[in-house]
Amino acid sequence: MQNSSQDAMFSQIDVSSIVAPAKVDQNFREEQKHTELVTVLRELLAQQKKQNELLVQLINIQTAAQRQRMRDLQAWRNAHPELSRNCRELLDKMSEMQTEYFTRMVENSVESGEDWGYSEFMFNDFVDRFGPRLVHLNALLQALSHLAAPAEKP
Repeated sequence: MQNSSQDAMFSQIDVSSIVAPAKVDQNFREEQKHTELVTVLRELLAQQKKQNELLVQLINIQTAAQRQRMRDLQAWRNAHPELSRNCRELLDKMSEMQTEYFTRMVENSVESGEDWGYSEFMFNDFVDRFGPRLVHLNALLQALSHLAAPAEKP
C-alpha cells in the first residue's frame, strides 16, 4: 500500500512530448520569418497591382493620343485630297531615291571599308559625306508618309 500512496503522491509526466525551450524559440523564430515573408509578399503583390493599374492608365492615355493624331491626319487628308495624293507620289519617288542612295553608300563603303580600320579620317569622311543627306532624306520620308494618302492596292 505504501507503494500506491507513493504513486499517488508522485505522478508520472511524459517529458518526451514536451518541447524544449530552445526548440520553442526556434519554432517561434521560423514562424516569425514566415509571417514576415508573407507580409512582404503581400506588399509586393499590392505594389504590382498598383503598377499594373498605372500601366493600364498610361496605355490608355497613349492610345488616346495616338488615335487623336490619326483622326487629325485623316481629317487633313480629307480636307486636302489632291495634296495627299501628290504626297503619296512624291513619297514613292523619294523611296526610290533612298534605295539608290543606299546603293551608292554601300558600294562606297565596300570600296573603302578596309581603310576604316586604319584611319579614323576615312570613317569620318564617309559619315560626313553620307550622314547628313541620309538624315534629311529620312526626315522627309517620315513627314511624307504621315501626310500621304494610303497606297492604292494593285
